[in-house]
Amino acid sequence: TLLTTLFLAPVTKCDAKDSKCLKKSSQALIPSFAAGIPEYGVQTLDPLHIKTVDASSPNLNLEIKDMVVTGLKDCVAKKIERNETNLFTRILCTTKAEGQYTMHGQLLILPIEGNGRAEVKLNKIQMEVQHNMITKTGKDGKKHWQVKSYSYDFQLKDRAYVHFENLFSGNQLLAQAAQEIISSNGNEIVMEVGPPVIKAIVDKLVDSVNNFFKAVPLEDLEL
Repeated sequence: TLLTTLFLAPVTKCDAKDSKCLKKSSQALIPSFAAGIPEYGVQTLDPLHIKTVDASSPNLNLEIKDMVVTGLKDCVAKKIERNETNLFTRILCTTKAEGQYTMHGQLLILPIEGNGRAEVKLNKIQMEVQHNMITKTGKDGKKHWQVKSYSYDFQLKDRAYVHFENLFSGNQLLAQAAQEIISSNGNEIVMEVGPPVIKAIVDKLVDSVNNFFKAVPLEDLEL
């Protein structure tokens, strides 16, 4: 189809050892992935919708619903490595996530409760994903990659901003004091309750990569 032709045009075939080519080719694909490629089962990633995330920690119950993540279209591919069984990706992104939260317990050392709108801005979050790959023959009779499993890690390279509306059921005195602590400890809060949120995002990214590999044969991707 025309869409497929337009989409496949920027895909550059790369040798597995050519990390410069892999990075350039991956960078060229990011806007297409962000916009979504329905024919390939790649859902829109910017904005990315996540229905619910349980971000609770041992001392805190925290649930976020109807989360919307924006900014993934501007991610930068920092490092891409590939061999027969592994694909390593490192991307640097500035993203914003908004959703409806319900929270009760202790955040850092702060007793806290509330429900309402939450907003998190992650300035320069670096995400690394190690994909364990296999090669399978697709319905088209051609060889395709498949992600069998993955592991991930993330680092905050800049300050994160975290804001919760309607803390302490609108008690302004308590809410203001709590928000001041939250605002000055954004990175620490993200490291404490952020991993389930980051995992939910990475899950969606890996699903899209897997669907892309299922649709596009190996011969169109590597030299």
